[in-house]
Amino acid sequence: MPPSRRPPTAVPSKHYTDSAENPLHRDGSYVWAPLAQEWRIANPEELVRQAFIYRLYTYYGYSLEQMVQEKPMQVGRRATRADILVCRDAAAKAENRDYVLAVETKAEHVPLLVEDYWQGESYARSAECEFLVMHNHKETRCLLLKPGAPGECIEVADLPSAADLADRRRMAAVRRATKAFTRDEFRKLLHECHSILRDNHKMDPGSAFDEISKVLFIKMGFERTGERERFTRDYMDRYAQMRRSNPEGLLKDLYEDAKKIYEADELFGEEDTLRISLATFRRIVAKLEGFDLSATSDDVKGIAFERFLGQTFRGELGQFFTPRPVVDFMVEMLDPGEGDLVCDPASGTGGFLIKVFEYIRAKILADVESSKRQARADLEAKAVAEGWADEQLQAAIEHQFARLNSQLDDSDESSRISVLSRSTIYGTDAEPRAARTSKMNMIMHGDGHGGIYYHDGLIDVGGIFPGRFKYVITNPPFGSNVGRDQIVGATEQTRVLDDPKRIKLYTDLYKDDDWHSSHVRLHRAARERLPILSLFDIGRDPIGGSVATSKIRPNRSTETLFVERCIDLLERGGELGIVLPEGILNNPSMQWLRDYVEGRAKLLAVVSVPHEVFASSKATVKTSLVFLRRFTTEDEDAWADAVSEGKVFAQGWAAEQRDLAEAEAAAACKALGPAAERLRLLLVERNQLTDEIIALQRSYRAAVKSMSAQEKAEVRRYQRAVNPNTFAPADALFEDGTVADSSSVTPEDAMRIWARIRSAEDSNKALQQELDGLSLSLGDSQLDAVQEVLSAEAAASADIRDRTEGVARQRAREIFDYPIFMAEVEKAGITATGDTGPDVPNELPEILERYRAFAKKRSEQEHV
Repeated sequence: MPPSRRPPTAVPSKHYTDSAENPLHRDGSYVWAPLAQEWRIANPEELVRQAFIYRLYTYYGYSLEQMVQEKPMQVGRRATRADILVCRDAAAKAENRDYVLAVETKAEHVPLLVEDYWQGESYARSAECEFLVMHNHKETRCLLLKPGAPGECIEVADLPSAADLADRRRMAAVRRATKAFTRDEFRKLLHECHSILRDNHKMDPGSAFDEISKVLFIKMGFERTGERERFTRDYMDRYAQMRRSNPEGLLKDLYEDAKKIYEADELFGEEDTLRISLATFRRIVAKLEGFDLSATSDDVKGIAFERFLGQTFRGELGQFFTPRPVVDFMVEMLDPGEGDLVCDPASGTGGFLIKVFEYIRAKILADVESSKRQARADLEAKAVAEGWADEQLQAAIEHQFARLNSQLDDSDESSRISVLSRSTIYGTDAEPRAARTSKMNMIMHGDGHGGIYYHDGLIDVGGIFPGRFKYVITNPPFGSNVGRDQIVGATEQTRVLDDPKRIKLYTDLYKDDDWHSSHVRLHRAARERLPILSLFDIGRDPIGGSVATSKIRPNRSTETLFVERCIDLLERGGELGIVLPEGILNNPSMQWLRDYVEGRAKLLAVVSVPHEVFASSKATVKTSLVFLRRFTTEDEDAWADAVSEGKVFAQGWAAEQRDLAEAEAAAACKALGPAAERLRLLLVERNQLTDEIIALQRSYRAAVKSMSAQEKAEVRRYQRAVNPNTFAPADALFEDGTVADSSSVTPEDAMRIWARIRSAEDSNKALQQELDGLSLSLGDSQLDAVQEVLSAEAAASADIRDRTEGVARQRAREIFDYPIFMAEVEKAGITATGDTGPDVPNELPEILERYRAFAKKRSEQEHV
C-alpha cells in the first residue's frame, strides 16, 4: 500500500520512544530507522526489521554504532543488500571488518525455512560472519556457519549477545548449544522441575505434572506476548510492582493472565488454581530462565516435552502414552497425506496425532520446496533468455518464494498448514488429564488442537462421528469393560450436545457429512437413557440385531468396542491402525469378533511386537499392531455375494451329510429287521412333529401376546365355537413350521395356527400308538440297538447343523480371498524400562520397507 503522504521531515530526538510497548517512532505510514537515520515506509517487513534492531539493542546489548542496515554486498556477480549486519564493535564497523552476525528478516507469518535463506547465507559468508539469524517476529532461528566449501550450517539455540562476544567460554557455550543439545537440556530441566514439585509438595506424578504444565504455559504465554522478554524472576518482580500484587496474590494474577492468553484453547478450567507455593514457583522459574519458549523452535520444546511425558507417563499413567517408535511406525504404515482426515478416539497424550501432523507437514514442506526449486530453475532460464539483470532475477525469485511461502502461513486460515492444523486432526480421551495433556503437547509441537476433546471416545463429540475419517489410528484401553448400566449422557464424558445454537453450527459445518442423523440417534439414546452398549452391534444379542428387539449384553470389553467404533468412524475404504491384545487375533473365544470384523473390513497387516514395548506401562498382555481397511461399496457387494454363495454351498454340503447319516442309520436298522426299520421311520417322523408343535406353540403365544384384549377374546370364541378341522392351515403364514411375522397375525390367523397345532398333536398321538405296538413286538436288545442308531443319527444331524455356518463362512473366505501381510519383531526400538533412542535396536523400519513392497505388489494385482 502506498504511503498516505510524504515522509516526515522532523528527526526524533532519541532513537526510540520511552514506551516499552511501542518503542518505535511512528508517524502515519512511516517508521523511524535509527541505523539509516531516515523515515521508512512502515510495510510489514520494515516493521519486523526495526523491531528486531530494537531487540538487538535492548535485549542482546548491541550498540547501534556496531550495527548496519541494508549494507550493499557483492555476492559473486550479484549486487545485493544485507538486512542487518552486526560487527564486533563500533571500531570494526568504521573499518568495515569483523562482522559477526548477519540478520535476514521477513514479514510476520512468513515461515522461516532454512532452505529459503540461500541469499542470507551467501552474504553472511561473504562478510565472513559466524552466525546467520533469521527472524519473522514470531520466531527467530540462528545458524552457526562452519567454514568450508560449501560449508556446514548448524542450527543453535540462540544468537550470542554483545557480552558473549567478549567472553571465550560463553561463546563456546553458544556454539555448543545445538538443537539436539538444547532439546536434551530442556527435557532434563523439566524433569528436575517435576522432582522439585514432588519433593516440596509431596505430589503424586500426575498432580506434579499438572502443576509443571501450568508453570510452562504461564512462561510461554508471557514470552509470546508483550515485549517478548524472557519470563524470569526479575520479570516477576517488575510484574508484581506493575500489578501491585502482594506475594499471596502474585501467583493468582500470573495464572489468571495466562488463562486469558489460552482461553480459546480450553486448557484450564475456570475454577482451576495454581497449587504450589511462591517459593517453589520462583525456584522453577529460576531453572527455566535460560530458555525463551517464544523463540525456542517447536521441534526443540515439542520433542523435549514429549520425552518428558515419556518419563512421567509411565507406570500408573502409562496407559496414556504410546512409545514413539511404535507411533512412528504405525503412522508411516498408514501414510496419511494432505487433505486426509485423521482421528484417534483414545488419544491419550496425543502421540499419534502429533506424529500425523509432523508427517503431513513434512509432505507439504517437501512439496513447497520442490515447487521453489522448479520456480527458481524456470526463472533462471527465463532470465538468461531475456537478458535480465541480477536484481530483476532476485526480485522475481523472492516474489515466487513469497507466493509459495504463503501456503505455509499459519495465520491464514486458508493456507495449507492452517487447514492441516485446524481442521484435519481429531482426537478425544475420557481422562481429563490425558485430554488436557494432548492439547498441551500439540501446542508445544506448533499444531492447532481445535479437534481435541475431553470425552468418551465411544460416543460422538464435535467433529468426531461415523463415516468421516480417511484414517483412524489408536491404542485403546485394555482390560476394562463397559456394562449395560453405563448410560448415554449420564456422565460428563458421555454427554450429548443439546445446545440448539451449537447443534445448528455443527449441522451447517458438516452438512456434507452425516453429522445430523448421527446426533439425532445419540440424542434419542440420551433421552431414553439407553445403555452405551445399545449403540454397538456387538453390544446387542444377537450381534447386529435391532435396538428395539435385541437384548443388551451384560458387558463388553473396551478393546472390542473400540474395534467396532474405529471401523464405524472410517469412511468407506478408510484405513485403521490399532494396537490390540494378541488374544483377539488367536483366542478361540474371540472368534465371534473376528467373524464380525471380516464382514466389515479387510485385514491389511498384523505386526506382532515384543512384550517389552508396553512393559514400562505395566501392560500384562502381548500386543500386535493391526491394520484394517473398511469395505468399499465394491467390497461390501463382493463379500455379500461370497456369503450368499457360501450359504448355498453349505446347504448342499449339509444335505449331502444328512443323506449319508440317514443312509447309514437306515442300513443299520434294516439289518435289525423290518420292525426295527419301521420303528426308526416312525421315531424320526414323531421327532419332526414334536419339533413342529413346539415351534407352532411358541409362535401362537407370541401372536396372542401382541393382540389387544378384544382380539384375544375373539380367538377364545373361535376356540370354543368352531371345529378346528374346518380351518385349513394357511401355508403362506408359515416358514419352516413357524409363523413368519407374529406381530401382524389377525385373530383368524391365530386360529389357523391353533388348528395346525391340534392337527399335529392328533398325528403325533396316532404315531405314538403305532410306536407302542411296534415296541412291544421287539425285544429289549433290539429296542436298545435301534435307540443307539437313532442317537448316533441325531448326534450326526446336530453336528452337521453346528458345522453348516462354519462351512458357509469358510467357503465365503475362499471366494473373498486376498493377501495379508504378517510379521513378528523381536526388537521394536524400546527397552523394558521404556528407553528409546538411536542406540536401541529397532526392526520396525525394516518391516515398514517390507510392507511397502508387499502393498505395492498387492495394489498392482488388484488393478490387473
